[in-house]
Amino acid sequence: MVLKPNNLKGSVPGILCIPGSGRTKEGLVGEPAVCSNLSEDYADPKVSMALNMVKEGYVAVAVDNAAAGEASDIECFGRGQDYDYDVVSRVLLELGWSWLGYTSYLDMQVLEWMKEQSYIRKDRIVVSGFSLGTEPMMVLGVLDKSIYAFVYNDFLCQTQERAIVMTKPNSAGRRPFPNSIRHLIPEYWKYFNFPDVVASLAPRPIIFTEGGLDRDFRLVQSAYSVCGASENVEFHHYAKYVDPKLRNDVEHLPEGLDANTYFGLVNVDPPSHYFKNEWVIPWLREILKE
Repeated sequence: MVLKPNNLKGSVPGILCIPGSGRTKEGLVGEPAVCSNLSEDYADPKVSMALNMVKEGYVAVAVDNAAAGEASDIECFGRGQDYDYDVVSRVLLELGWSWLGYTSYLDMQVLEWMKEQSYIRKDRIVVSGFSLGTEPMMVLGVLDKSIYAFVYNDFLCQTQERAIVMTKPNSAGRRPFPNSIRHLIPEYWKYFNFPDVVASLAPRPIIFTEGGLDRDFRLVQSAYSVCGASENVEFHHYAKYVDPKLRNDVEHLPEGLDANTYFGLVNVDPPSHYFKNEWVIPWLREILKE
């Protein structure tokens, strides 16, 4: 879905908006979903990322994640916004793909289309990801060096560590996998971690809006410093953890954690997980002001 500013003249920056796991492109643009069971609180600015962007004078392009929203299967008849990513992910893995690889491939087609539009400045394209959407955002950033800037609206974490430490048995006596198989990319963890991938985006501008461990931010900051672009990376924490004295700052986490304990140790406040307009919009105004 493409939103253009009123009275658009010439070309303006374009923002590719990628939703979180339970979100849809319709929610991002402030409209009801394709069926009522999939609709979000689309009038809430904390949901309508793309609508917020077009009000700032940018062209906003909103997409669905693979297997979600209009691209979902039978969720509108029962599961609603609880999209069944696992079945699609399993089939893709059997085919030698991955969910993240496939959804990033789809997003790349939209990104290439954006570059061809006369009303979008192809030298000022920003990719904005919320929650799950930060993952294809990172992939696009690695593959396409022409992307100008990035919005990382989630907490930054080390994915291998998360798998190792979130191992507390559940009530059935089973150790749960810390995330769904949509995050599984064969052999990925042998070489990369999310902070590594984000660091590789330097020196292009990026904003983080929901914290994480300062340990991981220091790695990203060091990459930007080496590139002589320290001013191009901006970090924000959840309000609960703005004060450094209230943040956990460690190099290693203990094993045997459940999800709630893990989130607390990595400075995450799950009830306050939303699109942070208060940080993103002023930042975009600054980096796109020319």
